[in-house]
Amino acid sequence: MSKKKEECSTGPGLGRFAWNELVTESVPAAKKFYGGLFGWKTKPFGQNANGGNYTLFMRGKDMAGGLMKSPKPGCPTMWVPYVIVKDVDASAKKAAKIGGEIMLPPTNIPTVGRIAVVNDPQGATIGLFKPMM
Repeated sequence: MSKKKEECSTGPGLGRFAWNELVTESVPAAKKFYGGLFGWKTKPFGQNANGGNYTLFMRGKDMAGGLMKSPKPGCPTMWVPYVIVKDVDASAKKAAKIGGEIMLPPTNIPTVGRIAVVNDPQGATIGLFKPMM
């Protein structure tokens, strides 16, 4: 099968990391730290799936990642990596079936795509992402 046909049948980027998002109790502290460490600027994006504000980390004109206040007080600050999947709903259902826990059910993000967040059986968090085409 040619590479072009293979990409069309499986979809470009399936199973690859596509986005990183920092969830934290202190958005101002995160902006200061990552701005100082990497020179990232920030840009408001709008509301996140939980109704809070979402911020983009910017590297010049390029997006470097996302930033949001934790929707649950007391949760530890963490980076959430997102992996591209063919079907967010089916992937979230499969994760739950094989021992994972759905932390954020499948949700549409306007102009971006569809996401879900799951914890694996050991407690590690990972996001599922299908970009808008």
